[in-house]
Amino acid sequence: MIRIRRGLRRFRRLFWRAGKPAKAKPKMTPDQRAFRYIWHYLTVGSDNRSPLSLGQQNVLILQMGKVASHSIQTALGERGINAFHSHGLSDPVQLGVLSGLFGRDVTFRLVAHDLRRHIQNVAMQMMVRWYECHKHHRGRKLKVITLVRDPVTHYPSSFLHRRDIAKPRIMAWERARSSLPPEHPVDEAQAMLNLVMEAASIIAEGRPSTDAAGHSRCIAVARERWPEHPVIASEVGGWLTPLRWFDGEITATFGVDMLAAPELRERGWAARSNDWVDVLIVKFEELKLLLPDVSRFVGVDALTLPAPKPSSAKEGAAEIMRAVRLMLETPVGQACARELRTSRYGLACGYDRLG
Repeated sequence: MIRIRRGLRRFRRLFWRAGKPAKAKPKMTPDQRAFRYIWHYLTVGSDNRSPLSLGQQNVLILQMGKVASHSIQTALGERGINAFHSHGLSDPVQLGVLSGLFGRDVTFRLVAHDLRRHIQNVAMQMMVRWYECHKHHRGRKLKVITLVRDPVTHYPSSFLHRRDIAKPRIMAWERARSSLPPEHPVDEAQAMLNLVMEAASIIAEGRPSTDAAGHSRCIAVARERWPEHPVIASEVGGWLTPLRWFDGEITATFGVDMLAAPELRERGWAARSNDWVDVLIVKFEELKLLLPDVSRFVGVDALTLPAPKPSSAKEGAAEIMRAVRLMLETPVGQACARELRTSRYGLACGYDRLG
């Protein structure tokens, strides 16, 4: 009898619910549907270990690389923020990546890492364009965090990222420079020292601190000296990356010139906004000290950075760091450092005070 009564009550509840009209879900606008599709590709390509949710704040960590991007992404994710990071969203960067994908063998790394990253970068670019057009998503503007770093210390860290590709080309250049046969063994430490010394002399001659054309002059000098070894021009470009990265990736994309903010030089960070984006720029060297300012920018109480992975533990780190240290002890190396640190970028960040 008890079972029968329970069954009757369950039947009445189901019958009563069936008689009620279902609540209609709010109809999405075409703009909202577009964001949903962008969100799909953002999550498909994401390497974020923290949960992503449409209801959370979206923060884009856009920086030149080797400035704690993954540490910041992890810290934000742990506080319930959708954190996406990229080293470049501009058309030239993404078209270059796409060209590289088409021109390489289909390996596991290509499809499992590089292709996935490209898909997410394109989705991030679409997200930026969506915000520029529609201003807010769920009442919030897009937030962007970017960082600066001393160009002298940035180079060895960035070189380690591409060392495996660059090393055989550098060894070939060293043999040509020393008039050695192709099969002759080369001392890597000496080759790295010769490479950074050559790059330093080219930068000192090209004078990138004087005007916006300095980058092009340096590259032209490198190609004139070593027309059959483009690795030299490429590595000179690696030294100069910080000097013009912000013009192509931040100013051109968001319409705010962060290097023009005088407080960046004085206190190590600055924030600028327009009607669709808030941008924060922070000095890498003072990141831990400035974490409270980063926390306020994203609207959380406190952020905690994970322990960094030391670059010195990576293969080839000892050779490149020793080479840069020895280079900086020479007059040519000191002239190179002055050019980098007294450029518009270096002055804006206060790096001229280092040397």
